[in-house]
Amino acid sequence: MRHFILGCVATLGVASLGMSASALAATDIRVAYGNQPGEPIDVAVKQWAEWVKEESNGELVLQPFPASQLGSETEVMEQARFGSALIGINAYSNFMDSVPDLSVLDAPYLSETFDDKLKVFESDWFAEQNQKLNAQGYRIVVPNVIYGERQLLSDNAVQTPDDLKGVKVRVQNSPMYVAAVRAMGAIPTPMSLGDVYPALAQGMVSGVENPPSVLFGGKFYEVVKELNLTRHMQTVTPFVTGEAFWQKLSDEQRRILTETGQRFAEYASELVMAQNDKDIERMKEAGVQVNEIDIAPFQARARQEIPEAFPQWSPGLYKQISDIING
Repeated sequence: MRHFILGCVATLGVASLGMSASALAATDIRVAYGNQPGEPIDVAVKQWAEWVKEESNGELVLQPFPASQLGSETEVMEQARFGSALIGINAYSNFMDSVPDLSVLDAPYLSETFDDKLKVFESDWFAEQNQKLNAQGYRIVVPNVIYGERQLLSDNAVQTPDDLKGVKVRVQNSPMYVAAVRAMGAIPTPMSLGDVYPALAQGMVSGVENPPSVLFGGKFYEVVKELNLTRHMQTVTPFVTGEAFWQKLSDEQRRILTETGQRFAEYASELVMAQNDKDIERMKEAGVQVNEIDIAPFQARARQEIPEAFPQWSPGLYKQISDIING
């Protein structure tokens, strides 16, 4: 009996060691983003985690952290650059200091459709910028998640840039968004999103621009009732990690993250676009007037003013990228 018990203990010990080794072998990667639980990006990240777990047989584990739990995009990217096992949502305009030319991808009126915009990610130009970004300590894991088409919600209908003369429009505190709204003809007024509702109610600003999901979610339509389909930005966002961490992964792990990442991008994009249409309809039902706009005059202003706003760009960059996208 004693030998039997000892044998069982030995067997359990080996099994326990095996499980411990397996647990230790797993690579946990936190995925950080500002979107709230239940929003399309959150739903898609959780699906991505399932695909990664399945493809890696549990050796890679993605842990979703929504609602900016790990800090701002800039803070997350700094952690990633210094080697943390992190993948974070970002904006191409956030690379203004490290690889300035990449920020052009957030410029207004580069494209009229997302299908056109996505062409740039297959270009030699984008591959070259990627190499420069790697040298700065970053690695784009997923380059092309559709985030939304930005529209303008305001207290007056807008048809031309002249209609925005003297109109204060809330923007996030980013040089690209400030320049975009100025090029549209309005007065850009940076403030946090949480301050927008009272600012609209008190007349401090007369408009706010964002994808429809944000405009609806913030209930800004309760205060201003004109949704102008300016289509000034087709925002495509990357998910980024640090180059140091990326180099620690095996070729197989990189393949899994990259291939499932593309499935994630397609799934997230489908969810985002479906939500976009749904939220426009919801605003209509809430009494918002939806105005179709000839965007040609806005495009013309952007092509003239945006390159002048960013002298750090390579000469002719805006036109070069516009030609790639629309060619």
